[in-house]
Amino acid sequence: MASQTDHARPGRGEFDDVADYYDLLMRTVPYNRWVDYIESILRRWEAHPTFVLDLACGTGKVGSEMADRGFIVRGADLSEPMVRHCMTQQPPLPAIVSDASNLALRSETFDLIVSLYDSLNYILDPHALASCFREAWRVLKPGGLFIFDLNTERALATGLFTQDNMYTSEQLQYSWEAHWDRSTRICRVDMLYFYNGVENGPRQFRETHYQRAYEHEAVLAMLKIAGFVRLEAYSAYSFRVVTPRSDRAYYVARKE
Repeated sequence: MASQTDHARPGRGEFDDVADYYDLLMRTVPYNRWVDYIESILRRWEAHPTFVLDLACGTGKVGSEMADRGFIVRGADLSEPMVRHCMTQQPPLPAIVSDASNLALRSETFDLIVSLYDSLNYILDPHALASCFREAWRVLKPGGLFIFDLNTERALATGLFTQDNMYTSEQLQYSWEAHWDRSTRICRVDMLYFYNGVENGPRQFRETHYQRAYEHEAVLAMLKIAGFVRLEAYSAYSFRVVTPRSDRAYYVARKE
């Protein structure tokens, strides 16, 4: 799910070629459980949002799941090919092409912003991430929540993205190789895909993705500077504190 400024994107074209196959690639991902977890956070924070922005929405699976549960949801993503698929979901997700660091949205529009599946790790420039947080604060109504997740340094440095399914019978086969740069805190992932389906196939293509690991305290500091007051962070899918052994951290910030 792409979401960052061009000057900070050495992997120009991330998610463009794979967009038509992304839902096939992610077909085993439990989006409904992700939204279950979001709703558990809302209960913990005693929040009752109506208008939701799915930021870096990708093909719109999370936003569509939330819409199916009664939320009024809109999506925004940097990748136009991904956004085109949002209206094919059930229910469809209305979405726009927009940079998370410079949202083409009105101020004080949403009660809740969600950005899941390490989308914001794709913002490689800390200044751009800080701008994203300011934009989230701007488009939230007073009292609104910003909920997002990030891959931790442990996840990116230990080869989380090195994986493949090349020895399966899947229509979409892939081989990913991760390369961690400790000096820049950036993980480069070289991706090779083979599509063997009848429609639009067979096809082979490559993409290169980049994610940055952000220090936990730096993320909290950026949120505070952006104007968020109450902040909490959890080790993914729980309410346990984030530790050096956490692979994914969920952040929750309220605009007061």
